[in-house]
Amino acid sequence: MKEMFSKKYLATLISTFAVGTGIILACAGDWGPEYGTSSFTPEAFVDSGYRPFFYSGYSMYYDIGYDTKHDSRFNESNVNDWSTYLGNGAPVAELQHLLNTTTLGSIDSAANYASGKTKTLPASMQSFQLFKKLNSKTTSFLNYLVLAKKSEEFAISNVQYSWEYEEKKKRGPYANAAALNAKLLSEFTIAKDPFLKQRYWFQLERSYYFNAPTQKAIEFFESNEKAFPKNDMYYRTMAYAAGIYYTLKNYTKANYYYSRVFEGCAALRTVAHYSFHPQEQADWNATLALCANNEEKATLWQMLGIYYGDDVRAMQEIYTMNPKSEKLNILLARAINRQEQEFSLWNDGIRDNIINVKKDTTGNNLLAFVSRITQAGNTSAPWMWHTATGYLYMLKGNTAKAAASYAQAEKKLPKAELAQLQLRLLKLINIIASTPKADSKLEKAILPELEWLANLKMEDGEFRHSSALNWIKQTLSERYKAQKEFIKAVCYSNYTGFYINNSNIEAMKSFLAKPNKTPYEALYAKFYALTTNDLLEFQAIDLALHDKLDEAIVKMESIPNGGATLPGNPFNGRLQDCHDCDHEAPQKIKYTKLSLLKKMKDMKDKVKAGQDVYTNAMLLANAFYNITHYGNARAFYEGRITGEYHYSPFSIGNEFRNMLTDMTLANKYYTQGLNAAKTDEQKAKCYFMLAKCERNKYYNDSLYINRTYEYGDQPSMPDFKAWDGFRSLKQYKTTKFYQEAIRECGYFRTYSQR
Repeated sequence: MKEMFSKKYLATLISTFAVGTGIILACAGDWGPEYGTSSFTPEAFVDSGYRPFFYSGYSMYYDIGYDTKHDSRFNESNVNDWSTYLGNGAPVAELQHLLNTTTLGSIDSAANYASGKTKTLPASMQSFQLFKKLNSKTTSFLNYLVLAKKSEEFAISNVQYSWEYEEKKKRGPYANAAALNAKLLSEFTIAKDPFLKQRYWFQLERSYYFNAPTQKAIEFFESNEKAFPKNDMYYRTMAYAAGIYYTLKNYTKANYYYSRVFEGCAALRTVAHYSFHPQEQADWNATLALCANNEEKATLWQMLGIYYGDDVRAMQEIYTMNPKSEKLNILLARAINRQEQEFSLWNDGIRDNIINVKKDTTGNNLLAFVSRITQAGNTSAPWMWHTATGYLYMLKGNTAKAAASYAQAEKKLPKAELAQLQLRLLKLINIIASTPKADSKLEKAILPELEWLANLKMEDGEFRHSSALNWIKQTLSERYKAQKEFIKAVCYSNYTGFYINNSNIEAMKSFLAKPNKTPYEALYAKFYALTTNDLLEFQAIDLALHDKLDEAIVKMESIPNGGATLPGNPFNGRLQDCHDCDHEAPQKIKYTKLSLLKKMKDMKDKVKAGQDVYTNAMLLANAFYNITHYGNARAFYEGRITGEYHYSPFSIGNEFRNMLTDMTLANKYYTQGLNAAKTDEQKAKCYFMLAKCERNKYYNDSLYINRTYEYGDQPSMPDFKAWDGFRSLKQYKTTKFYQEAIRECGYFRTYSQR
């Protein structure tokens, strides 16, 4: 027979009530929010009991990843139940200890003490108030707990992953199962108190599940289930009965019971959902036929929609049975959140002046369905459907219809904070999306809304607004750029091209220093990512890399503490570039960006004055070499504009790649050093350093400047190229430096042997 569904998961577990999902997602937190890019907050629309089933792009269950509470899920409620049963004489802390911590041996001793068989309590319980005034309920509780603790030996998994559980199951049933089952059945039979009787029912059903016989388990559940209230204990017992039906491959009954558990016990919803396993159309129809009413059928369709992601089909079926069913809410929220990921509304591909429309059949079907239900106006929360319709229209680029839907939603909007925030956010997005020009009229309209959004103190996990704010800023930036209002553009979304023109930087400095900004100016100034100090530092770096040291010093002196301290000596000139070596080497003087510039200026002045030209020119050349990407002082140019931690020239932005890899100044001062050199040793060193500059320039010209290759996509280069500096160096074979170069530089050694 053909399977009815394209299964989302393969069900490999007998019953995940006892097992759990066992799914681990390595480093999930590094992938950004699990809901992706979203501005539709399900918490505004859906009961919190469905939170694990909110849409997640990569987790099994939203916000928790995978279910790990199989051994502790009911610890708290169990303590509360027993506290109510025993009355005021049972301190909660004592019950927690007895139920969740104490061993079987200690409980057995306590039970014997309560029944008069022994006269001494275990040491850990001698101060317990529970034993000061023993009564029949206390004795019954302890006798029950002895059997419950025995059951824990096979029922408590103590495993985290599904494969570990399967290994545990292979070890065989509990050795004393027959005796335990007989005792449990006896206690169940004689128990008169409904509270105790239901708990013995649960314990015996659980033991049958783990230890067999399965048929007896089914009969025991079916013959007694009508006698008990539909509380958590009832649904815990039903979950084991469902697991037994699953073991017998009776998916019809198993799925029906799991749907009952899903609906009746919020704490077991993840368990019931994961165990839910519809197979074929025939067994699905049979499961639906077991339902006592449309509400039960609606639960099955709700689970199916969540399990297979077929939200629209599930909503259609539920809506037909009961338009006011709140089971529609989670499915609608999931469908919208999934649909968000199909559009580039929040992504970095803003096109023209409005949302980038993407045609897709799924989205069209969803919009058609949601729009039809909205127009009917007969759901339990019309405002939610109007909001959803407006959002889907907005995603499709129809901002006029979106506005009309939002207006209808506002008429029926509840006073709940999240509902108010949600609609306000979507209306703001729609206003900006529908207005192609960022003029004064738009600015006036969005000013209070943007101020509200910018000052919102809620985390994105509480109310999804960050994606929307980023889109708003990016969209306004693009429009202002098109209108040549570059200050506004860069404030809303920083971009490096702005800083290529120094007049832009000066204009920004003036704007930031403006004392009486308008409210709108104050708003976009608040969004600006940088400070005046960042701008001054960049100007100083730019000036230094153009050999304007005097002006660079003036700019850098405005920076607190003279800028960052450099990790290595920038005046070192190694045969091999080894940044880490220079960073680890002892330094008598630690240079800041400012002190480096001042020292370089001092050397430059001495070169001009003819004072020890060779030494000063070489040290100055080393500094200019090292403050480029190839040197040990990259930290000099690193900043919030140029970027940081460039692993290769390809990682440097196109705007700054030439500036930060340029060898012109290093070459200039090495040449001056060569012209002033008096010995062969000095000349040999100069030629070698010039060869390094030549090598870097070759790679720059061949690969980087005015090119947009990505890392790993650069064109092939020759394995070997003889630099002019190496050719000139050959005439100094007798120098110590030449021999040192042979030892240290394999590239030069290869050349010298040709």
